[in-house]
Amino acid sequence: MTKILVLSDDGVASGFGRIAMSLNTALTKRGYSIMAASIQYDGLLPPQYEGQPLPYWVASLAGKNWLEETVKLIGVYNPDIVLTIQDAPYAHHLRHAPVDWSQHGFIVITPVDGTPILGDWIDTIQKADAALTISEFGVKAFRDAGVNVGLCRPGIDPDTFYRLPDAERLALRQKLNVAPDAFVMGMFAQNQGRKNIGDTLRAFFEFSADKPSARLLLDMDAVSPAGWNIPAMCQQFGWDASKLIFRIDAQRAGLLHLRERYNLLDVHSVLSHREGFGLPLLESMACGVVTMALDWCSGAEIVGTEHQNRGLLIRPLDYTSVSTWGNALDKFPDISHVVSELQRMHDHPHERAAIAQRGMAWARAQSWTPAVDQVAAAIEGMQSIFSSSAKSA
Repeated sequence: MTKILVLSDDGVASGFGRIAMSLNTALTKRGYSIMAASIQYDGLLPPQYEGQPLPYWVASLAGKNWLEETVKLIGVYNPDIVLTIQDAPYAHHLRHAPVDWSQHGFIVITPVDGTPILGDWIDTIQKADAALTISEFGVKAFRDAGVNVGLCRPGIDPDTFYRLPDAERLALRQKLNVAPDAFVMGMFAQNQGRKNIGDTLRAFFEFSADKPSARLLLDMDAVSPAGWNIPAMCQQFGWDASKLIFRIDAQRAGLLHLRERYNLLDVHSVLSHREGFGLPLLESMACGVVTMALDWCSGAEIVGTEHQNRGLLIRPLDYTSVSTWGNALDKFPDISHVVSELQRMHDHPHERAAIAQRGMAWARAQSWTPAVDQVAAAIEGMQSIFSSSAKSA
């Protein structure tokens, strides 16, 4: 049985965590022996995803030197393959750690959060035994940089993400004291710089200035050292913080599952400066919510274009800045376009329902199976190398 050590966020429902847990659970069912090393999981409770225990062991690296601990795990577990499902810097540092890579296969699954791609990361991908990225944008970006990688595009579990009956959606709103006819916008993301939460708040409060019942569900921490103090931001700019609902508010009201919180929404928006894929965009679409993304990186391949609109594609300003992610370019949404699209969805519920229906039909057809097949093919390719090496020895 092939032993695989996976470095990601297993046990925590971050974007990487959800991708890793979906892939690793499926790989376990296919007979692979999986052990995960999780950068964010604290180990206090048994690891689970959406209330279900994970069928493999997860080692906690939270609060530790992740690189040193991963090297130790490789030495003790002695995996056939080390698989990273994380940003490219993690793969880069691990590939250059004191590990005898002649004894282990090295597979990388990483996003491309904008271009150009840092040369060191290109070098790491070239040294990997197999590499995949999570968007068509990423495949093209690597190809333009002279590297061919596979596509491991995330999917959804249609039994987990789906639209609830109207009566249940109304009951969820009642739990949060949200008016039945209130327009509810949402943003499901980590509170971190690249997610561009400030512009989302600016657009929402401009749109909702004449809508007292409008609400913005921020499925994130209200305060983050990697992002913003959102209540303080509202106070500084004179925004009505009573219109905000945070994830902890929804959870305390009994909305424990992502599906329930998505079903509160009329529109879901993640207007990141750059986005490797945007799994919450796909999940919200599968729940029948109109989804809004920036026309940069993977935005168009998820919500569609103007002529194939299964969501709302927001035009970027004619301006870029250099980011902290390997010096890739950040883009910024045209706030006036965001506000006008929100107003259009508010004023035309039938059009909103039609876009949501198209998006839901497409999203619910995006299975995890192709992604799992791609990863399994990379693993099988490594197994053939192991077999050849053993015969030659």
